[in-house]
Amino acid sequence: MRNWPPTDPEITYFATRRLQSPRTRGIMVNAPALRPASLISLGLAYFVVSAATMRLTRFDGGVAFLWIATAILTARLTTMPMRHWAAPLAICSVASILATSLWGFGPSMALPFAAINMLEGALGAAILHRFAPWRPVLDSHRWLLTFALATGVIAPLTSAALAASILASAAEQPFLRSGLNWYSGHALGTLTFMPIFMLVMRGDAVRLVKQMDQRKLVEFAALVALVGTVTYASFAQDRLPLLFLPILPMVLATFRGGALSTAASIVIVAVIGGALTLQGHGPLALVDAPIGAKMQFLQLYIACAMLTILPANAELQQRACLFRRLRESEARYRLLTENSTDIVINLDVGGRLQFASTSIAQISGFEPDKLIGRRVSRLLHPDDAARAETSFRRIIAEPTKTHVNEYRGVIGGEDVRWFETHSRAVTDDIGNVTGVVSAIRDVSNRKAHEERLARAALTDALTGLANRRGLDEELGARLSTGSGGCVALFDLDHFKRINDTHGHAAGDEVLRRFATLARASVREQDLVARLGGEEFAVVLPEATISQAALVCERLRHAIASTSVQVGESLISVTVSGGVAPYLRNQSSEDILRVADRALYRAKHAGRDQLALAA
Repeated sequence: MRNWPPTDPEITYFATRRLQSPRTRGIMVNAPALRPASLISLGLAYFVVSAATMRLTRFDGGVAFLWIATAILTARLTTMPMRHWAAPLAICSVASILATSLWGFGPSMALPFAAINMLEGALGAAILHRFAPWRPVLDSHRWLLTFALATGVIAPLTSAALAASILASAAEQPFLRSGLNWYSGHALGTLTFMPIFMLVMRGDAVRLVKQMDQRKLVEFAALVALVGTVTYASFAQDRLPLLFLPILPMVLATFRGGALSTAASIVIVAVIGGALTLQGHGPLALVDAPIGAKMQFLQLYIACAMLTILPANAELQQRACLFRRLRESEARYRLLTENSTDIVINLDVGGRLQFASTSIAQISGFEPDKLIGRRVSRLLHPDDAARAETSFRRIIAEPTKTHVNEYRGVIGGEDVRWFETHSRAVTDDIGNVTGVVSAIRDVSNRKAHEERLARAALTDALTGLANRRGLDEELGARLSTGSGGCVALFDLDHFKRINDTHGHAAGDEVLRRFATLARASVREQDLVARLGGEEFAVVLPEATISQAALVCERLRHAIASTSVQVGESLISVTVSGGVAPYLRNQSSEDILRVADRALYRAKHAGRDQLALAA
């Protein structure tokens, strides 16, 4: 955003402009009307410029070939709200009537021509107010197109049609020629001079000069002087067709000096070239044609020059704005990445690092510049590399989505840590993917906490064995992958009597002792689980029914031969069990139901014994 408000006190209303919605954008509120001194200055300027152009560029009793006054009026109207236009239009109408009466078509036509001139200025300003409200001068192609259509096409065409009609009926001048001369003179004059007038009246010119340092100010003065010198050298002689020469410094001024030097260059070429052409000098003196035709050719020349440098200036202004925003964005980006523990990386479409924030050293142990060009998959755990490659291809295939993944990274060659990545594809102007940007966060503590919670959800708090949920998950995994095995269910005999006689603390100690003996009696790959209360289960993968029976009998005897000391009491306990085989892809519910029926038979057969499924 430009530094506002401008220094011109007449347009300090800009500080109170409303930008809240498209309907109110650009409408200035609380704006003061022009002061009397400023109104008089505007009217005087309009009169002097109108009189000068009529006196110098009006040939054969026709209209002026160059009209600058509308540029002054339109530029001033664009700096104020429409409700304050009455006074400027009135003072300029008086100036127009006086100039036309003295140096134009006389008093009889002064009033209608003044009305037409005011209409032209108001129409051009109104279109700019509607479609380009208070945009910086020459800042974009959109502004330039709006400006050209408003002040170079619509407004002058309207006034040319009206003026030609009056001249054809009142002065018997050819309609087409009068209209063409009026249009070309008014359109070119406004397009040429209005940008510089707008820069001055809005305060932009003063502000831009004040913002220049000494080196830039010297460069600006040199560019303007160069344009003036080359233009004068080209138009002061009449031996060589050097019309192309002023274009070169104008282009240089556009590329180096910005909007102010661009607008100034156009005015310099128009003023110097026009003045010398009127005096019979310059390359156009080589053309065998009346002075009016030479001036029209000069207008065409200036129009071509404008069409060369104004779009270039608009493009440069847009790029300068874009580069400024990019620098600001990069500064914010670097501030965030260099002071954050999160890692930010950019990858090309091949998965190679193009940028990495300094915090990537916590993963790799290397500084970022040492990693540029490497494939990021090399920083990951080998077991996650293939999954990361698949995810990377998915990110490129779906550039509009943000993808969240978790990978393990190897730190220092040994320590494995978990990282969460938020990744999105980067695309160019036409939608082609040029790379991937990722924000990476160390989530090892979270993953460890999740694992603890998961273990807690699958573990019996009293015995440390797997609980019913843990049994279901483990048995389900064995049924889907293994070749078969056995499941045994155990129930402590008369456990309620222990709780009633010795208390629940004694019962808990008995349960813990069973868990200890059970883990000691089975293999490492076997699973012991507490289903609830005094009921336990043992999963014996790849064990036959006879092998399972031997293991369970060993556990039953171990329990029966062990007494539990609780305080001064010595507690003995026995256990009943039921064993059932299982096959792959069998239902875990069916297996447990069969084992439970075997356990039921053992308990009803007198307890302290083992029963096998039928």
